Amino acid sequence: MAAEPRLCVFAKAPEPGRVKTRLARHLGAAAACRAHEALVAHVLDRLAGCALTKELWVAGDAGHPQVAVWSQRLGALVRVQPQGDLGDRMHAAVSACCAAGQPALIVGSDLPEIDVPYIERAAAALTAHDLVLGPVEDGGYGLVGLKAPAPLLFRGIAWSTPTVLAETRSRADQLRLSVAELPTTWDVDGINEWRRFLTLDNQAAARSAS
Repeated sequence: MAAEPRLCVFAKAPEPGRVKTRLARHLGAAAACRAHEALVAHVLDRLAGCALTKELWVAGDAGHPQVAVWSQRLGALVRVQPQGDLGDRMHAAVSACCAAGQPALIVGSDLPEIDVPYIERAAAALTAHDLVLGPVEDGGYGLVGLKAPAPLLFRGIAWSTPTVLAETRSRADQLRLSVAELPTTWDVDGINEWRRFLTLDNQAAARSAS
């Protein structure tokens, strides 16, 4: 029986000026940092019930008090993201999981609608494919799963651009990886997505109160 994947949640420590910089242009650095904290907490709550082994991979100050709160919220071990661009850091996480004998599922912490069934669907797809991708509406992806390290998949990608998913598909084709893609979701980068998240959050609160 194939080993279950390890779920690696990527998050940045809540440091004003270093998180949600696009959102900060509208809200200011301090308010954007608070928005970041609210969004991460929301995502972690939605993933806390996942039965997979979970790790919280932190960029920035992993000793920040909020990181300890997050790790408890998720039920996860804290790991420090290494230096380098996003591709370097994801490759490091994949390599760490595979060295431990498990496939890797990496997910961002700014995907408001991600939930345990989505992760379970990704894990199931990974049993039959080399690579699993969770596309997001802006042309990137919010989830990636791999059975084995594939450094070329992450090298030289123009991160945070609308071509990320297309570039990744092309790399996968070059590497002859079998690919499964999940339903498209969305992430929060700028003010419009933040407002969308607030609407979603308000609707959920209203349902809970009714």
